[in-house]
Amino acid sequence: MFWRRLLASCALIVLLLASIGAQTPEDQSASDQLERQQKALELKKELERKTFALLDEIINSAATLKLPENRALVLSSAADLIWTRDEKRARSLFKDALNNLNSIAIKFDPKMSEEQRRSYQMVAQQRKEILQMIARRDADLALESLRASRAQVFSAGAAGKGSQQASEDLRLEQSLAIQIAANDPKRAFQMAEDSLSKGISFELLHLLTRLNDKDTELAGRFTDDIVNKLRSENLATNQEAAWFAAVLLRTGIQTEDDGVFSGLSFAGGGRMQFKLNEAQLRDLLEMVTTAALGATPNPSLFTFLPALMPEIEKRMPERAPALRRRIAESVRAIDPQERMYFEYQELTQRGTIEALLEAAAKAPDKARLMLYEQAAWKALNKGDAERARQIVNDHITDTPTRDRMLENFDRMSLWSAMRKDKLDEVRQKLARLKSKEERASILIQLAWGATVKKDRKLALELLDEALPFINFKPKNDSQLHLLLQVVRIYALVEPARAFEMIESLVDQANDLLSAASVLSGFFLPSGIFRKGEMVLPPGYSNVSMRFRQFGKELAALALFNFERTKAAADKLQRNEARIMARLFIAQGVLSEQLGSGVALYESGMAVGY
Repeated sequence: MFWRRLLASCALIVLLLASIGAQTPEDQSASDQLERQQKALELKKELERKTFALLDEIINSAATLKLPENRALVLSSAADLIWTRDEKRARSLFKDALNNLNSIAIKFDPKMSEEQRRSYQMVAQQRKEILQMIARRDADLALESLRASRAQVFSAGAAGKGSQQASEDLRLEQSLAIQIAANDPKRAFQMAEDSLSKGISFELLHLLTRLNDKDTELAGRFTDDIVNKLRSENLATNQEAAWFAAVLLRTGIQTEDDGVFSGLSFAGGGRMQFKLNEAQLRDLLEMVTTAALGATPNPSLFTFLPALMPEIEKRMPERAPALRRRIAESVRAIDPQERMYFEYQELTQRGTIEALLEAAAKAPDKARLMLYEQAAWKALNKGDAERARQIVNDHITDTPTRDRMLENFDRMSLWSAMRKDKLDEVRQKLARLKSKEERASILIQLAWGATVKKDRKLALELLDEALPFINFKPKNDSQLHLLLQVVRIYALVEPARAFEMIESLVDQANDLLSAASVLSGFFLPSGIFRKGEMVLPPGYSNVSMRFRQFGKELAALALFNFERTKAAADKLQRNEARIMARLFIAQGVLSEQLGSGVALYESGMAVGY
């Protein structure tokens, strides 16, 4: 896959450099075609040589980084890139990356400082990401690396049975199984069975949905095993098991038009709808209701019971009255503000617009406002925007709340028009938005959509409309984010413009990183820089995250002019920033995610360089 895409990219570069705008004659001779193919192969070899030479430099320069987590990031990323070319070396680099993390001995302590906690979490997250990277290449190596690093990456005493690290490792094993399920569901099922014997965690729900996508029979068998495991747990005292059982139950009976727990739904995005069979359903209902009716019921169950009552009334009507009394008792014991949502939970989830309006007219003040809001949103979600507005204008007297809801309705209507490609309607609705940055963001998203559809003229037109709202010398993070989004699109439709913009940002990046290194620990959180070096792994700070976005937009230009892109990266003054930018360039050329970009180049979209 990679070589086909690389060859396609190189062939197109030949076209861009040698004959932009030229038409290939229908009667072109075989010798001319052969010559073009030869040039494409030569260019492919040259781009390959340059990229892997750069990658060698990156690997060698990793030793100059001061922080072991930075070295681990660079080495693991490089290993992933060279796996198909030199698997033996890649395996060694992955090992070196984990060894660098192993050199950071961190013992979890509930009394640790906020900075120590962040460091602990960062190392744990980075270890997880490296292992997931390995799992994409070799499941056995990932599991071997997990076990080898388990006792090393955290100091002695942190990985004992029942410890924080033991729980994290269990979840990590399960997350690796989730990843492996996409390509090898049988192997993932074996891992899931082994992991289930050690305990229950949220990752098992994700693993179940992945298995269900690939093999419904295996998913059914795994569900049986989960139910058997839950039977051995005391749901009255085990919070996680009780929560797991209730969510599994609720998800397994969810209908397609049921919005409850939509964030946890196992369906969507083309996935198979997960459903419990009758035996599984009854077993789970038995466990959950028994725990809820016990002498000391688990309070967490009452969060889920109202939504489960229709199913309980249908299958266990004899238990429904007692459960409703228990639910009412639990509601009386909670905070009055929270109580309101519990009391009206079933109505807001399943009630009609008319039922909500009727209940709102009789409800206390705060509940009345909530019910009118729910009725308005339900009308909007059913496609009746006029009625939604009428409900808000007629019943919501609080001016800030009313204005906020109407503005949100406008925003939803705008997004609906965007999804339906009603460009004229979108432009009309844009004028209602007060925020210039939001208007720019929407225009940029429309421009990206036009780019994907290979409509260069429309993409440039929309960018021209967005540019007056863009600050080319950004003053804050959101302005920088918008500018980098513009660069991304120009990289595909007009690379020369993108080069000018990204090169001008290099100087700003140098100034910002220099200032951030001084301010770290004062106006910025401490720990963003350590030992005079920026912490590179993603997720640790907004500084490193925004730099990563800058590097990725820079990398998008590498296929058009490798030398100019590399020269821009090399203007970064900080060693760690320069190494990371070079790594982004290598990823930009070698990534297997470039299929859509290559298609755009082949269409002739990218011109102007």
